[in-house]
Amino acid sequence: MADADISFETDEETAKADLDPSTHFAFEHKIFQVKDARFALTGPDRIPALRMNVGEHEASIPLESLCQEFNIDPESSDGQMLEQVAQGLKFVRDIRPGDTIPRELLDGTASWSIDESHKVIAKNKVMAAVAAWVSGQGRKKLTPPQIEAMLAKPETKDQIETGLDKIALALGMGKGKRQEVLDLIDRLARELAYIEGLRDRYVHASEIVAKLTQVAALYNTDRIFLDEINRVKVLMRPPIKDFREVFAQVDGQTDDVVTMLKAFNRQLVDIREMRDELHQKMLIWDEAIEHWELDLSYKSKASREAVQFTYRFVAHNFPQSTDWF
Repeated sequence: MADADISFETDEETAKADLDPSTHFAFEHKIFQVKDARFALTGPDRIPALRMNVGEHEASIPLESLCQEFNIDPESSDGQMLEQVAQGLKFVRDIRPGDTIPRELLDGTASWSIDESHKVIAKNKVMAAVAAWVSGQGRKKLTPPQIEAMLAKPETKDQIETGLDKIALALGMGKGKRQEVLDLIDRLARELAYIEGLRDRYVHASEIVAKLTQVAALYNTDRIFLDEINRVKVLMRPPIKDFREVFAQVDGQTDDVVTMLKAFNRQLVDIREMRDELHQKMLIWDEAIEHWELDLSYKSKASREAVQFTYRFVAHNFPQSTDWF
């Protein structure tokens, strides 16, 4: 595709904006000012590409060939910004010229939001770990409501007060430094809250297995379709297990709260890496989750299509070397 093939009807707002290239995707070449131009992962291989409307059709130009197609020097500011686009698409669905650069690339924080409830859950889990460390009994596997009820008990509150003093000494802060420990715990909980937000999103992915079982019950006399459903369930086991293992790894680290606080900066890096890994996987799963937002109380074309889509989705995104079915 040559430069002359594109009609450069520019987006005036993007073209005129005075953007800071250190925080925004501030491109200079006119190809990036074409109205509705955006970057997204494209095709079955999810290749980063520039997408735009050309007449009644949508053109898609892989980033790896964009510089050559439009004579953009890879070492220029635009060329270097394209490298950031490729990295940024790991964290957001699409990027438009002029958008803010995802915060994961700027300072390591998350570019997406969470609910206040996720912050509360994360903080409660850390405080429960403090109480368990003092008691020496280890932290039990409890639900968020069970943890909240436990933290309300007087004996647990006493354990936490004792624990804060002991942690201050273990961290070399000295006596009377409870607030400093609490501040550190707050920082840790803010990072872990994003894992809790992802855990909520993961539930929607894992529920697809239960929904497949519901569909199977509707079509219990259709042997061919039942075989297809069972095949999808088998293919889903490894990626769902993979999610659980990452969450279990985070929970295991949180149990050892003193070690986490002693090596806070190292733990911060680890938590963010796991957060980004989970988030990137959830971006892939979101499309499958949307296909299962349907009524499963009766047979329908939509339920059949959801099963077929999920088979293609899992087979493509999570290929297995052995076919167990």
